[in-house]
Amino acid sequence: MQASPRSPVAVYFQGFRLDLRAGELRADGGKTVRLPDQPFRILKMLLEHPGEVMTREEVRKCLWPNDTIVEFEHSISAAMNRLRQALGDSAEDPRFIETLARRGYRFMVPVQFEAPAVTAAAPSEAVPSIDGLIGRDVSHYRVLEMLGGGGMGVVYKAKDTRLNRAVALKFLPAEMAHDDAALERFRREAQAASSLNHPNICTIYDVGEVSLETAGSEAQRFIAMEFLDGQTLERRISGKPLPVGESLELAIEIADALSAAHAQGIIHRDVKPANVFVTKRGSAKVLDFGLAKLTSLGHSDIHSNPAATSALAGMPGITLMGRAMGTPTYMSPEQVRGEELDERADLFSFGVVLYQMATGALPFSGDAPDVITDAILHRGPEAPSHLNSGVPSRLEEIILKALEKDRKFRYQVAAEIRTDLQRLQRAIGFQQPVLAPAVLPEKVQVVQDRHRTHWNRWVLSGAGIAILAFAILKLASFGPVSLRERPQGPRLREPGSPEEISPTPTVAVLPNKRGLRPLTRLVDLSAAYNVRGIYTEGTRFDSDSSLDRVGAAFSAETLGPTMVWDTVKFTFGPANAPNAVTSRTIPLPAQKFDRLKMLAVAVEGDQQSQIFSVTYSDGTFSSFYQSLSDWYTPKDFSGESQAAVTPYRLSGGGGRDDRTFYLYGYSFSLNNQKTVHSFILPSNGNVLVFGLALSRGSDENVQSGNAGDRISAER
Repeated sequence: MQASPRSPVAVYFQGFRLDLRAGELRADGGKTVRLPDQPFRILKMLLEHPGEVMTREEVRKCLWPNDTIVEFEHSISAAMNRLRQALGDSAEDPRFIETLARRGYRFMVPVQFEAPAVTAAAPSEAVPSIDGLIGRDVSHYRVLEMLGGGGMGVVYKAKDTRLNRAVALKFLPAEMAHDDAALERFRREAQAASSLNHPNICTIYDVGEVSLETAGSEAQRFIAMEFLDGQTLERRISGKPLPVGESLELAIEIADALSAAHAQGIIHRDVKPANVFVTKRGSAKVLDFGLAKLTSLGHSDIHSNPAATSALAGMPGITLMGRAMGTPTYMSPEQVRGEELDERADLFSFGVVLYQMATGALPFSGDAPDVITDAILHRGPEAPSHLNSGVPSRLEEIILKALEKDRKFRYQVAAEIRTDLQRLQRAIGFQQPVLAPAVLPEKVQVVQDRHRTHWNRWVLSGAGIAILAFAILKLASFGPVSLRERPQGPRLREPGSPEEISPTPTVAVLPNKRGLRPLTRLVDLSAAYNVRGIYTEGTRFDSDSSLDRVGAAFSAETLGPTMVWDTVKFTFGPANAPNAVTSRTIPLPAQKFDRLKMLAVAVEGDQQSQIFSVTYSDGTFSSFYQSLSDWYTPKDFSGESQAAVTPYRLSGGGGRDDRTFYLYGYSFSLNNQKTVHSFILPSNGNVLVFGLALSRGSDENVQSGNAGDRISAER
């Protein structure tokens, strides 16, 4: 092997000459090929270290020297495949470049460098590379530096000279100017992303094209987008699970971004960690809508350009099966089968991302595409907790539900999984203050020892003996004290554990032995009302001001101003005004109660397995699964009773719907040894609450609430 001169102009190896200035690869007696930027960089690096193993990390640093990148399809394998194609090489039977599994690449043949000529002859004109853009103006953008490049484009950091802000410019490579697949994907990315305005989606500012000398006579197409500083989620994971708190924060933002895209009729179809960017502030940004299905515009899964459909199938990292595309390890079963897709396909892919964040591993993997697709279609993923014992059981439930193979059992909308993640995040947050420090038993012992010391002193004192005797007589007058009443320290429970969440709540209600009088307190919901669910006869209202957001409500005449259910006299809110609550956290009186009683209803169909939570002042909580029947079709779910039956409901036009409608009652058992703090409703606009009450003691002696007993439910 010949040592590389300080500034070689070319490299020779087994029938080829690489011009290092022009980036041209010439075969002996054959044609000359101008290499794209990334394959050229990889070949140059390998030629400078023949026989040595170049790791994928070293290749990555060569291609993307800055940690500051804008995400797009930047597969190393894509560049390597292009390089092998130019060399007439193959990974299965390599002549030049050997692939070492999970390690990197090695150049297999000797090389010889050509030093520059020492004569003063004028240098031959080199073909300028795309790097020549740096320092130039493209439209009203001044190119500052190259951030990276990949199979679908080269990205530069630039300055918007009009608005004086940093942007990222993504150029479609010149060699793809006539590539139908590349043009189609470039168009889709710009069209889909530019229609979205969301803090967790990379913003598209502008699209355009410009003629550059560096690209010959071809116009260069570009997208101007938000400049992001950070790293991809793929790199953030790097084979290791993320902390639960960070995973939840990022997952909630990704779910919110998907919810916004789906609301605009856009299905991403390629949700994966490489297409999520994590900024230095810790925020998630969803990127690369190049495979998006624009359902709101009437597009089908088939591309508008038929030539692009077949071309996209051959793109690195992208698989076309039937009519559906995506990255194989993140594809939903319906994508694999080539079926018509909806937003639930994105939610499956998002479930794979959640699995990776929680475990650092993929739920479906294999050495060949058919092995991966078989796993997606027929094999269940290993439980995340088997790979990472720190995964909360509730998070595991969320992940596995997202990965349901039958989409009707999967999360149906992104907002649903976002709500479950937020609920888990909140539950973990509530539990953090009650983590008992290791020194707690010592503190208890110190208190006991101190009391014992005081006891000894009192025993040695006649006055102490007299006072002690008086205290004993006083205690005797109250009767024996049960050991069960001794104050208990908070016990940490994992959110969503079977002990804490069950279809039929099983929290034990201990006898009321502290002399606390029986009591019922109505919770004043007036400050929390956010839905109009009750109107007077003949009142007209629109759908947005109705109970079901379709144009219907309860009649004030049939419900009346008050009603009694389960020994509690409830008072309804004022008619024709906000008088019901949905998706809120409601403060409760700082007292101890046996039960919480609720008047509620579901609309737009049954709302099954909703989670209601009561938090306590010590930071612990009790949560309950409860299914609610639709107000027109009672299903008599466990824990549900018919509190009111109305012979009709009102329609927004001032008329009646002469069918029977129902209001339901529910009761939850509370831990009466703890002081309640708040009541958390499901984040579901189809679950509405009309009344709340708390009770303790015998129902026979319950006092109905009065103005002095009501608790303000401020937002």
